[in-house]
Amino acid sequence: MRYDVVVCGAGPAGMCCALFLAKGGRKVLLLEKGKFPRDKVCADNKTWKCLDIVKELGLWKEFEKLPKKEIRGMLSASPSGHQITTPLLPSDVAQKGTWYNVRRLLFDDMLASACRKSANIEFLENNEVLGPVLEGETVVGARFYSSKRKGEVRQAFAKVVVGADGSQSAIAKELGVGPVLKGRFAMNARAYYKGVAGAKDLCELYYLKGICPGYFWIFPVDGGMCNVGIGMRVEDLERQGISLQGKMDGIISSEKFSGRFARAKKVSETREWGVSVLPGKRKWSGNGFVLVGDAGTFAMTFSGEGVGPGMRSGKVAAHAILRAFARNDFSARSLSDFDDSMWEILRPEVEGFKWLEFLILHERVFDWVWRRAAGKKELIELSSKMQNDYSASREFVSLRTLLRLLF
Repeated sequence: MRYDVVVCGAGPAGMCCALFLAKGGRKVLLLEKGKFPRDKVCADNKTWKCLDIVKELGLWKEFEKLPKKEIRGMLSASPSGHQITTPLLPSDVAQKGTWYNVRRLLFDDMLASACRKSANIEFLENNEVLGPVLEGETVVGARFYSSKRKGEVRQAFAKVVVGADGSQSAIAKELGVGPVLKGRFAMNARAYYKGVAGAKDLCELYYLKGICPGYFWIFPVDGGMCNVGIGMRVEDLERQGISLQGKMDGIISSEKFSGRFARAKKVSETREWGVSVLPGKRKWSGNGFVLVGDAGTFAMTFSGEGVGPGMRSGKVAAHAILRAFARNDFSARSLSDFDDSMWEILRPEVEGFKWLEFLILHERVFDWVWRRAAGKKELIELSSKMQNDYSASREFVSLRTLLRLLF
């Protein structure tokens, strides 16, 4: 089996990469261990990073048909309960529209349908990736396990292999760049509830004591349901000797939240998954391979947003791979074009988020800043600006901003 590119994993990052490669005329094999439609544990938020790419792929009409909840802002609460409601800026909404919360069951199936329709994509479901095929230090293909062929291990060969197989990536692990990063890997639990009181058109993030730098969330979705979940660092779970689901259940039944869930009905099981948040620049490519999505640890600090940044990495990877084909050079040096392109985008965001990361690691400082900022219109507008431009978070550490907090 020979292709131009093998994409390992059909999450949003992998499917986005495959679709852009197919549009560029490349023959792609897309491997997925599951069978669509399939659920994926996620907070379900789709920001402009995601929605802009949906439009670029020509899928907006299909997206509009999906059941979804319009989102017009974010509520964030510090450990002591100081809250800031950050609306999307009217100018951004006028230009881009609102955000939406869409269940991954529906969103991923939309992308999968687009992949099936592409003449340049061979889409194999029920095929789990086992690892790369190597010739010396060069990746030349992928090994995968077909559940429909009585467990037969097969191989597919390509000029480039895209590791898009998630936070436990078999491709990344075998190549020595595994995505489980100490101090930055969080376990997350999610369930759907119907009838949660007070749910509006906001994504609610509660950075509660004992959870920071993780948070408890309530994100409204379609049909009167809410995506309810929690994320915590593995080290904090181990130190406290608790289970993630137990912690989540305790929060829901606490004095702070019990009233909102008094008449709510749990309509799904609680499921868990893990993901690392972006630490900074790291190795995302090499001889014959690139890593995208959670396999490349592209989820954002503070918000934990994964789908939009993952799709963005898939798009940038596809363009870098197309340029590699134009050069007929698939070496580490050639494919480092992807790393450079991603870091040019990510650097201002990562540098800006360092301040917010400091906050969520120091609860007292977090409380003080949120208490002071809550009543200051200019700072709330700055927070709103960040919803479209993460790099704007750098303004929080400016002398001007600190003076506004103090006086």
